[in-house]
Amino acid sequence: MNTRALTTKVLLAACLIALAASSALRAHTDVTPAEVKAIIDGGGNVVVIDVREYAEFCDTTYVPPGHIPGAINMPWNSGYLQEHYTELSPTETTIVVCRSGARSNAAANFLDDAGFTNVLDMVGGMNTWKWETEDCSEASVRNPDEPIAVLPTQIRPNPFLSTTTITYSLKQAGVVRLNIYDIKGHLVTSLVNEFQLPGIHTITWDGTSSNHESLSPGVYFSRLSLGTEAATSRLLLLK
Repeated sequence: MNTRALTTKVLLAACLIALAASSALRAHTDVTPAEVKAIIDGGGNVVVIDVREYAEFCDTTYVPPGHIPGAINMPWNSGYLQEHYTELSPTETTIVVCRSGARSNAAANFLDDAGFTNVLDMVGGMNTWKWETEDCSEASVRNPDEPIAVLPTQIRPNPFLSTTTITYSLKQAGVVRLNIYDIKGHLVTSLVNEFQLPGIHTITWDGTSSNHESLSPGVYFSRLSLGTEAATSRLLLLK
């Protein structure tokens, strides 16, 4: 074999290795809205990430209005997802959604490259979603661009087995609400609903519902609100 032919074969092998590595990194799966609906209804540790901008995420005039119940708004174009993706678990089933599918594909590729192992990209986006939605007055989310009157909560331990302590700091006095939601955005229990003064406050949650029933292991969200402003934190209950 002459040197030129050998060089060509080496280059070809290198290209094939690089292509295989790229494919391994970007291993997310395309799923239809119907498949997403079935996955959500099936329960388990599923996180829906809506990468549209906040105005789109909360738009009630668009068809369909709002967003998938329980979805977390982490916009792609403004860079919020890129800055906060470490708040997500890289091993949980993560469904990425946008309006038509272009941004969710880019975000899914990004999560693949970041080491996420079970990423699903909803093809067609919310344009093709035919089921229940919620608006931002019902959701466990806030506008990441708005200043808030409450500092982000600290949750220790997290993940937790039986109990965890939620600590938060208020910048001003007012009626404070601290609610726990499940992954679908349904209210699980209300821990605080009272007037509180500025300062640091703590409360312990034992992983039970408002009926004092033990909850299934999985992802939950605490939503701390003061007036029209709110902050959300993610909890992982293990049992």
